Amino acid sequence: MRVHGSLGSLLLSSLGVYAASLTILDVTTLGEDPQTTNHLNGESFQQDALVTFNGYQYAAYYISDASNTSVRHPTLARRALKGTSKAWESFSFTDYNQTEDDGHDIISLGISHGDGTLHIGFDQHDNDLNYRVSQAGVATNPTQINWTSELFGPVLDQLPGTENLDKSIYFINVTYPRFLSIPDAAKSTDAADLILELRVGRSGLGDDWLYKYTPNQGWSQIGRYLQGVNNNAYINGIDFDFRGNLLTSWTYRDYVNDTGQDVAVQAGPNGPENNHDLNFAYSTDLGETWLNNWEQTIANMTAQEPIVPASAGIVIFGIPKYGGILNQEAQTVDSQGRLHVLNRENTTGTERWYHYWRSTTAHWTRTPLPLAPELQSANNITGTPTVIGKRGKVVAPPQSPHHSVLLILPSNAANSTALSVLRSTAAGHFRDWETVWEAPSGCGWEPLFDRYRLDQGSGGDGVLSLFLVNGTTIQVVDFDLTDI
Repeated sequence: MRVHGSLGSLLLSSLGVYAASLTILDVTTLGEDPQTTNHLNGESFQQDALVTFNGYQYAAYYISDASNTSVRHPTLARRALKGTSKAWESFSFTDYNQTEDDGHDIISLGISHGDGTLHIGFDQHDNDLNYRVSQAGVATNPTQINWTSELFGPVLDQLPGTENLDKSIYFINVTYPRFLSIPDAAKSTDAADLILELRVGRSGLGDDWLYKYTPNQGWSQIGRYLQGVNNNAYINGIDFDFRGNLLTSWTYRDYVNDTGQDVAVQAGPNGPENNHDLNFAYSTDLGETWLNNWEQTIANMTAQEPIVPASAGIVIFGIPKYGGILNQEAQTVDSQGRLHVLNRENTTGTERWYHYWRSTTAHWTRTPLPLAPELQSANNITGTPTVIGKRGKVVAPPQSPHHSVLLILPSNAANSTALSVLRSTAAGHFRDWETVWEAPSGCGWEPLFDRYRLDQGSGGDGVLSLFLVNGTTIQVVDFDLTDI
């Protein structure tokens, strides 16, 4: 059945009959969202704001200074997922002041399973690296430590272990830090267990780099795997499949010379109208070499040969500039190795959300999402996307018996904070979309989720945790996926 709800009041009522539904298990509050013009919490390119490991869930976000709301502090929280005390405990890095009202300046969190260190990249938009790492053992022995900022060292402008690299080349003009845990299937002989992906360069003129972290040793460079040529790649995400392959999809944004112009903090002349094409590549060896959809090698890090816009076979769907594709929407990989991408186009004359997916035989399908009458949706979410509207997420619960895919869609309608969750199945060839939960309000910006808590095979409990900015409040909403 479809469940209609209000995140604020938790007053839920059932409407309609469906094959599946989501049930809210809990709603908790992390803190007050800073009242900036541009959101610092809840941006689609945060990878990640929520991370589960070893029975604890961790959250990364900003809160305002207690006496000066024009200053924000990076904040980390954690909670035990089992036991009698499941309350969040948090601390802020009051030694660091975030002052730019710039929605690029998010916090991303990663955890090394091997040595229990927590890693954060934060306050980044074309500036020197801002990185902090905790003491070893913080995440592997969570009950043995006091949760305070003293667990972390100072802000670093270079990754520990990369002192052989010139930081004035490799760690300047940094934006969009993303962390990703390396699964056992992908681990190489050097035992690295965490990846960092980031852009060096500006909008329209940037390259994407990969680094790997080896527990108790530090970071080392994998290489520049995406090189812009009068453009830059905006990835929808970076994910491993069950074989250990590393998959990414992206759109390119062409450069527009903005010398002497008033460049906006959020976009400027190099905006989403200059995005084009949906591209894809994957790596079987932790990013050292890259293949196109037809298994042809197109990049080699040892040879310093990155993927470039002219690389063979990277364009999966040609979408022209002004075609409505947005940067950094969403992707995920399901338990069978299928890649699912959520993005949008106006190539038929109307901006629509699209689901693009790659089958287990490397065949791609491109399908617009159905509109409200077919979905029986009170929110009419799929009728609202705009070229710069709030971005959604795509989720593939690993233990779903139906191999379901969920889309977490925020309304793009003016002044709306509605949120809907759609579901489709492999048996329906991912065309049988239905609404399984929605709320008329409660999602003020872009939803995020905890990818690690979903996977019961990797230490999670199968619960879907959403990170939502609800008005002035930062919330975590937990859903039961039993019926999905």
